[in-house]
Amino acid sequence: MPNKKTVKYLTASVLLVFLVNAFPAGASAAEIKIASWNIYWLTSEDPNHHRRKASDYARLAQYANDLAADVIALQEVDAGFVRKVFPPQQYSIELSQRKDTRQRTGFAIRKGIRYRRLPDYRALSTKWGLRYGTVIELEVGGKKIDVMSVHLKSGCHDRDLDRPATGSCHDLKSQVRPLESWIDRRLERGRAFVLLGDFNRRMDRRHDDLWSFIADGNPKPIYRVNAGRKPECWNSKFAEFIDHIIVGPIAEKAVKAHSFKELTFSERSYFYWRRRLSDHCPISIRLGF
Repeated sequence: MPNKKTVKYLTASVLLVFLVNAFPAGASAAEIKIASWNIYWLTSEDPNHHRRKASDYARLAQYANDLAADVIALQEVDAGFVRKVFPPQQYSIELSQRKDTRQRTGFAIRKGIRYRRLPDYRALSTKWGLRYGTVIELEVGGKKIDVMSVHLKSGCHDRDLDRPATGSCHDLKSQVRPLESWIDRRLERGRAFVLLGDFNRRMDRRHDDLWSFIADGNPKPIYRVNAGRKPECWNSKFAEFIDHIIVGPIAEKAVKAHSFKELTFSERSYFYWRRRLSDHCPISIRLGF
């Protein structure tokens, strides 16, 4: 019959084996949740002169907590206000250096996530006022991933870009080639990448020319994780997504099955709440290496 010392040793050994099996080495570093969220004019330059209340920022912070993402690509934010939603003790904030407006792209990155800030992708600003892409390099499970947050020109959700009838469509068309160039450089170099944000484009439309241009298969295919899905934001008010998550072939293999999610708001009135919360709901995926 084992003595107390032997029992104590065996108990500790069993506990150690359980912990090793339950939490394998590097598990926390080998999987990451990446999200995108356009937070309606979370800046000091709201053209509608809307002023959120303290309770609204608290609601947004709670939704950020519910989202529970490690990296959040942001749109329509500036530094002073984004920290009301993503507190600096929990997140590092990286925003584009564009100086002509406070409505910027950027990231909130959970403390402890390994990353490196890369230069803004200024080529997307093909004319004054168009937004830069914000770019970071993540390290996940020993793999390096380029991630860019974008916010393309609004006002041309589904018109033909080959014959742009409006100024908005002309501006959006001018951003397509720089966008493809960023993608192609990573494909040519064998880099893993995630491109996400507010594209202001309904790419599920058959033969959408923006998607057809950037996803031409040359030099390699790319994938839109939310392709064919229907948004549920604001009680399915919108027929198609204009926020998208696009990955290259390396990252596509790392996307966890069934991990695409849309976090919807519990508030029901779109017209009452959209300026206090957002007209966009956050979307996310999980990557594992």
